[in-house]
Amino acid sequence: MYLLPKTIIKALDKQRRCFLWQGGGRKRKYHLIRWTTICKSKKRGGLGIKNISNMNVSLLCKWWWRLEMENGIWQDIVKAKYMTSGIISNIKWKLNDSPVWKDLLQVRHIYLKGRSIRTGNGAQTSLWKDTWVGSRPLCTVQPILFDLCSEKDISVQDFLLKKGHILFQRWLSNLLFEQWLETINLIYSYPFTDEVDKVCWRWNKKHGIFSTKSTYDWLSQGDEGPGFKHIWKAKIPYKIKIFMWLLEQNAVLTKDNLLRRNWLGDPTCYFCSYSESRDHLFFQCPISKVVWGVIGTFLGAYNIPRDITQYDG
Repeated sequence: MYLLPKTIIKALDKQRRCFLWQGGGRKRKYHLIRWTTICKSKKRGGLGIKNISNMNVSLLCKWWWRLEMENGIWQDIVKAKYMTSGIISNIKWKLNDSPVWKDLLQVRHIYLKGRSIRTGNGAQTSLWKDTWVGSRPLCTVQPILFDLCSEKDISVQDFLLKKGHILFQRWLSNLLFEQWLETINLIYSYPFTDEVDKVCWRWNKKHGIFSTKSTYDWLSQGDEGPGFKHIWKAKIPYKIKIFMWLLEQNAVLTKDNLLRRNWLGDPTCYFCSYSESRDHLFFQCPISKVVWGVIGTFLGAYNIPRDITQYDG
């Protein structure tokens, strides 16, 4: 219902980080992986733990969808109080707005990016601000014309009733007038009908219906990283999967990693005189080679990996 402040999100993430690495104990332990990496999906190198901010915004966008697509008492009350124009993109912020409504208005621009309209008669479609002709709103396609227009909140139906004669703040130059004629031709090329405008969701291409997941995925689209499918699809206990994931990230507390964390101790391997690292401990140490040899004999393999890259291959 509310847009969470950054301080609240920071406090919640701190509790989640401590629980992930320390469990219910109070003893402080190393946080081995960045929290931003952990919040990525498993397909992009993380653990799939939800980003609170993105999830919060996704759930708030769902209220916009329910307001437009569902009927009920609370929808009637909100529409009567805040949506007298009937077009979401034309709603203005007011000083006496409720806290919940103010929070919804803060995420409206995200909702409008994923929302598109199959325009029928154009009564519920904003000419400039809605995505109805093409893949972008006309206000972003022709930003200068939009800035000069005196009727920024006009609906498509009203534009058609005026036969395209809308007001601008000043005379248009030859170049701008040509752009305006191109825009008019684009508008009139749209196949209008007598049916009511229908809202659909662009980020859910399969059904065209809003989903929190599609919004969350769009907000997280900047996340990148390897997927580690060989780990998550393996039929092994989940605890071992997490350990293998940490190993792939070179985050296991081998002695070379401990030294980077200002650990004071002997950096050599317990089984030999070489420095302990990820590749040494799991692949290059004589004891590790014996273990790999036993596994290879059992599986009928002739080669054993020498480091993590050969193991992945």
